[in-house]
Amino acid sequence: MLLTVLVLALALSNPVGAGPPSGRALANHPFNYVLVIVMENHGLRDIINNPAAPFMNELASTYALATNYTAINHPSLPNYLAAPNIVDTLENRGLTWKAYMEDYPSSCGSQCSPGNCFLGDRGTESYAVRHDPFVYFDDIVNSSNRCSRIVPANSGGNGGPDDLLLADLASPSQASNFMWLTPNLCDDMHDCPVSAGDTYLSHLVPRILTSKLFTHQKAALFITFDEGDNPYPNDHVYSVWAGSGVRKGFESSNPYSHYSLLKTLEMVWKLPPLTSNDASATPMMEFFALPGHCGDHHPNTDAQKEHANPQSESHRHHENPEPPFCREPSQERDMLEGFICHCRAG
Repeated sequence: MLLTVLVLALALSNPVGAGPPSGRALANHPFNYVLVIVMENHGLRDIINNPAAPFMNELASTYALATNYTAINHPSLPNYLAAPNIVDTLENRGLTWKAYMEDYPSSCGSQCSPGNCFLGDRGTESYAVRHDPFVYFDDIVNSSNRCSRIVPANSGGNGGPDDLLLADLASPSQASNFMWLTPNLCDDMHDCPVSAGDTYLSHLVPRILTSKLFTHQKAALFITFDEGDNPYPNDHVYSVWAGSGVRKGFESSNPYSHYSLLKTLEMVWKLPPLTSNDASATPMMEFFALPGHCGDHHPNTDAQKEHANPQSESHRHHENPEPPFCREPSQERDMLEGFICHCRAG
C-alpha cells in the first residue's frame, strides 16, 4: 500500500534532471535525497524485540523509530497505490526519481509496455510485479523516458547485494532525489523468515549509510513495511528514519501512516498535495535534527512515559512557544520553518 501511496503522489511528468532544485528553499530542509525501502507483511511486534531481527532493532535504537505508524489497507497492493501518481509532481518541481527493483530484468523481452517497462509477473528470480506500483500507471508505462527510471537493483539476480543501487549512491550526480527500493520476495520477508530480511538489511543498509551520497549530501533513508496483521488504523508497522540528518536514539508514539511519508516529502520539497488523505496527514518532521529543533534526541524511554507525563518530548513541539533562534514572525517563513520552531526553548 505504501508504494501505491507514494507512487501515485510522486508521479513525474517533466524531463528528468540531475540534482536537487537550487536556491534558498532547501537551506533548512532535512534532506535533498530520500531512499525508501519497503519490506513485506510483518507488524511492528514481529520485528521489535524479536531476536531474529538484531540488525533492525539496532537500527531502530540508533536512529529514529515511529512506534505508532500504521499501514492503510489490505492486501499489499492498495498500500502501494494509495495516492495519485507522485511522479508528475516530482518532475514538475525539477526533482528526479528512480525505482530500483531486485531481480527486475534488464530487458522487457516479450512482456513490454509501450514504453518498454517490463510487465511480467516475475523477473530474473523473485521479482513480483504487485510490489512494483510504478508499472500500474499508464503515464509511466507508456513513456520510454519513465520506463527507463525503473531499473534492476542488482546485476546478477537472486537478491542482494544491490550493486546497481549502490553504484548510483557512490555518485551524487547519478543519484536521484527520490529513490525507491523493492527487495525481492525473499529479502523483503514475504516468502522468507524475518531473519532472512534482517540479514539482507544488515548487509545493505551500512553500505547505504556510508555511501558518498549519504556522507556528503543531505540524504535520508526510510525503511517500512507495506502492511502488518491488523486493520487500519491499528496496523502498526516497523518504520525507521536513518541518516546523518536524522535524530539519534529518537522514538515517537505520535500517530502516523503511509500518507505521513508522502506529506513529509510534500512539505520538504514544496509539492502540492495529491489527495485529501495526504493533505490532512501529519508530516514526520520531528524525526529530523533541524536548526531550531529543541534537543538532539528524545530518549527511547520518553515514549513509554507519555501518558504519565503530559509534558513528554513527543508533545513539546505542539505546546510551547518558539525558541529564540527561530525567525521572527515578521520575516518570511515557509511551512517547514514554522513547524520546526514550535518547540520548547532551552
